[in-house]
This record gives sequence, C-alpha cells and structure tokens, in this order.
Amino acid sequence: MITPQQIIHMVDACQDEAIQCLQEAVQTPSPTGEELAISRLFTRWIADCGLTVEQYEAEPGRPNLIAQWHGSRPGKRFLFNGHLDVFPPSDGDGGWYGPWSGKIADGFLYGRGAVDMKGGDCAALMAVRLLRRMNFDPKGSVILSYMVDEENGGWKGVRYLIDQGLLKADVGLCMEPTNGRILHRHRGILRMKFTYRAQPHHASTPHPTCDALQKAVTAIQRLYALNETLRDRTDEFGAPSRCLSVTMLHAGNTPNVQPGLAEFVVDRRVDLDEDPERVKGEILDIFDGLERADPEYHYAYSILSDRPVLTVPADDPFILSAARSYEKIMGRPAKLYTRAGGSDAASLYQAYRLPIPNLGAAPDFDERGAADPFGSGTPNERLRLSDYLDSIKYYMMIVADTLS
Repeated sequence: MITPQQIIHMVDACQDEAIQCLQEAVQTPSPTGEELAISRLFTRWIADCGLTVEQYEAEPGRPNLIAQWHGSRPGKRFLFNGHLDVFPPSDGDGGWYGPWSGKIADGFLYGRGAVDMKGGDCAALMAVRLLRRMNFDPKGSVILSYMVDEENGGWKGVRYLIDQGLLKADVGLCMEPTNGRILHRHRGILRMKFTYRAQPHHASTPHPTCDALQKAVTAIQRLYALNETLRDRTDEFGAPSRCLSVTMLHAGNTPNVQPGLAEFVVDRRVDLDEDPERVKGEILDIFDGLERADPEYHYAYSILSDRPVLTVPADDPFILSAARSYEKIMGRPAKLYTRAGGSDAASLYQAYRLPIPNLGAAPDFDERGAADPFGSGTPNERLRLSDYLDSIKYYMMIVADTLS
C-alpha cells in the first residue's frame, strides 16, 4: 500500500519535471477548434510513461485522446476527464507576459489555460506517470481522457465519445478548477444562437419593414426583461442562481446599408431543479410571440450547448473516499461545494450516473462566490505552482486508495 508520505516525497523529488509538463502545455496554443498541437504534446508525454494513446476524431485535426493503464487484477475503472481547448486570448489585452508565455514569476505560472484546465490536465497525467514509476499496481484500470470542444459544449468531444461508448467507468475525476475543493454539484447551461434575416436596404431611406438588427434588438430587449424575472432565486452566496445573458451579437457588413442578417447568442444558466425543456420553451415563447404578432419576425435557432446539471450526492461513497484521500495529503478536511458553470462531468454523470466530481487546484470562485481576478479566461490567468504540485499528490492518493 502506497503511503501519503511516499507520494509527497515522490512529487517533491519530481517537481521540475511536473512544472516542465505544465509549462510546455501552456506554451502550446489551443483555442477551441485548434487543438491538434496540444494533443500531440499530451500524446508524447503520455507515451513517454509507457501507455498507448488512442485518438478519436469527430472532426479531422481535432483528436480526442484516451489512454488506459490496466493493472494485473480486475477491479474498478477510474476515469480522469479533462479538456484540451481553452478560451482565445482576450481582445486588446494580452496580459502581463502574453497569453502563451508560460512565464514563472513569484511562485505562479502565467498563461492562457493554466487555470482552465491545463493545470488539471497535467496534474492527472503526472499522477499516473509517477504512480507507474512507484510500481503501483491498480486493482482495475485508470483511464486518461482529454477532450476537444469543451468550451463549445463538447459536441465533438465528450458527447461524441459517449455516443461511441468510450468513456464508461465506475468512478472518476474531472480536473476543472475548484480551488482544491470537491465540486459535486453545478448548474447547467443552455446556449442558443438566433438568426434574423431581412431585405438589406440602403440607409438613405427608412427600411420598408424592419431590418434584421432591429428585429434582434427587439428580441434582446424582451430577453433582458425575462432575465429580471429570474432573480427571485439565490444561491448559497446570495447571488442569483439562474441568469440569462446575450453574449454575442453580429449584424451588418457595411456602414450605409441596413443589415439583412443579425445573429446573436443567448446563454442561460439553469438551476439544479429546473426542467431544461421548460427553460428552452420560456425563451422560444418570446420569439414565437414576436413572430405571431408580425410574420416579418420569422427566426431560426440552433442549440450550441445544452449541458446538464451535475448532482452527485454528497454522501456518495466515492465522494466520501476522495475526501478522505485528500485529507491524508493536505492535512485538512476537503470542502464540498456547489457553483454555477458547467463541465464535461455533467454529461458523463447524465450518461452513466458516474460519480465524477470536479476537483482541481486552480482558482475559480472564492468563498463568497466571486470569480478570481486571475482565473479562467482572464488576461493574467495564473496557477500557483505549489497548488499544482499538491493536486498531483492528492490525485495520486485518490487513485491509490480507490484501486488498492
């Protein structure tokens, strides 16, 4: 049986190697849709510890990676689930060191993806790499899985692999940033893209009916009014537990023509007990009402993301076991919590009832529910290296305790 002290000693002895892995990952750009280079990097690091990497593509040039480590005895399948894609760099603000620098300063590593979620990806990889180096023989198997397309809803990543039956497991961890806490429940996401069309018309005279942007603005105003009615529910921090945002808007292509096309994206955060179909219907009712009143308001829409809620019970045996393993390493009890946001774990839980909480060292929200100013998607996204190394340790302990 591997002890916490052995794990701590091993990670401390190999910290330069672990930091190199993270630095190389952050220095490899991988905005959603451009994951090929980072998949090659992870393939090399995984293969270097003796595992075979299988690649599965829903779209050419965007490989999902799966590597399996089988022990000598039958037992549980333990799944590490991470994603390779990151938010693109912030417009007009490259941060102190640039989005892909991997700069180390004052005990932090900076760069896009350090938090979400290359820190977690590399920690899981290093956990497997070092457990194998310690000659740990899992009773069962460990699966390393790295997805593309997570930030767009996972259609070409986790959803594709679930449809192929490739991610079935008994227990698992999704290495999303959680500030070292066990996230066993999170809210869902419904993200929809709407399109209005009209006859383009020269701006020198009024449009004979209404242009596409006018339609979009009318609909958006009603969506904002709907959002005001959603504020009656609050989460554990006193903030609204459901909200609606218009996150993108595009219309027109020349300054002197009233636009013939307007497209915008609606992001609705779904509370834990809400019916997703009812949520979608509530939004569509706005557009249907406008069209009934005026057929010119005919619209089209598509679902960009319909990520379900994650609701692993706090008393699930694996949650309790993972918390005990965490405490062995960290010397303090693990904290369980709930927050907004989404993850591929929710799709896995929905498909298999797989107990797969989020657990990662990187910052997400503080104890009051406020987003970290150096967290995911910020210009100066950064991960404290000591937290990263700790996460390798408790990942190792959780695997060792689960598969011994």
